[in-house]
Amino acid sequence: MFCPKCGEEIKDGSKFCKHCGNQIKQPNTVTDAPIASGSSGDDKTKKIIIGVLIAAIAVLAIVLVGFGTGMFNGDSSDSATAEGGQIQQETPSKPVSLNSFPVSEAPALAQAIKSSGGNFPVQFQSLSLSKAQCLYILTKSITLIGSGDSDASISVGDPSYAAHPSGRDNSQTIARENYVDMSNRFSSWIERNSAVPNFVGVYSSGVADISPSRMLDICVSILIDYGNTHSLPASVNI
Repeated sequence: MFCPKCGEEIKDGSKFCKHCGNQIKQPNTVTDAPIASGSSGDDKTKKIIIGVLIAAIAVLAIVLVGFGTGMFNGDSSDSATAEGGQIQQETPSKPVSLNSFPVSEAPALAQAIKSSGGNFPVQFQSLSLSKAQCLYILTKSITLIGSGDSDASISVGDPSYAAHPSGRDNSQTIARENYVDMSNRFSSWIERNSAVPNFVGVYSSGVADISPSRMLDICVSILIDYGNTHSLPASVNI
């Protein structure tokens, strides 16, 4: 190598020129650190895996929330799917009391009586209803519906059950006008006597009277049908 100042030849790697004393600057050397083979590719792979996991967790969370809220099955708090795939609005329940029992709640009470398997008292909303009270509510409701007063309310009271219930329960078919009349006579008796009658008669020659228990079964069947169709059935089989 040569001195950059005086131009004399000097040894390679010398720090000073032996001829003129000039300080020799050494060229900068940069040593690159060795790059580990495949490290950059591994980082990219890890990032891709983490991204896929985060996306999968987000999708799973959305699916769980969707099923929990009924998003995927069409449920909502205000509607339900009826037969035939039609969507109909649910009728909200009205509050009931012994002083004011809405006729519109009689079909639901009939269903509760059927579900109880004939065990009394029957629990319905906030009420605990005896067999006599249920008989009065159902027979009075059929009477009011039959007269076109389905929006009425009933004062139930606390009638007693028949002391000696009687009547022979033969199989027969009772037309609408007859069972509405029977319901009227049955509920009117309770209103006058604060007690369930021992039996109720059918206006057909040779047909046996009906016991209070069979009258309850008839009313339950009628009102469940009415709750589904919003129309009293043309007849009822007992």
